[in-house]
Amino acid sequence: MPAGKVHDRITYWSLLPLTALVYGLTQKAHLAGLFALAYLFSGLMFGPDLDIHSVQYRRWGILRWLWLPYRRAIKHRSWLSHGFLAGTILRLLYLGVIGALIGLIALIFQPAWRAYLPLTGAQLAPWIPEIFTLFIGLESAAMGHSLSDYLDSAWKKRRKRKKPRRSRR
Repeated sequence: MPAGKVHDRITYWSLLPLTALVYGLTQKAHLAGLFALAYLFSGLMFGPDLDIHSVQYRRWGILRWLWLPYRRAIKHRSWLSHGFLAGTILRLLYLGVIGALIGLIALIFQPAWRAYLPLTGAQLAPWIPEIFTLFIGLESAAMGHSLSDYLDSAWKKRRKRKKPRRSRR
């Protein structure tokens, strides 16, 4: 499995071409910008390695404790952390539950904050392209991470098999 610095380099080097691709597909600079932000966030802080004591985990600083239950519950490199769609969706749901709990506590102590309750589906509908673009950015970085893990493991396994055997004479 590549080191955190390798994953970071992959994120940085792939950011511009993928953002250009999003701009080319959408012809909308704000969507390309949202993709780039989500991609960087996912690649550097929100990726599959939050299930171990990784660079991504440490970057959360004083908030890293939020990820302790996740780390204990998810086996490293399982389909729940590194799987296509599943890992990103699970991390979003996990963070959403924590956000909801914090919001509930805030409402108990500050009832006036009810004005900031979640939007309804009708209010969110105009934002679907932006929400979809953010999700694609998060998932793209996660899949880049998982793909590099898979390719690195396959390469090491192949090299190990090709080592010549020493004769016992």
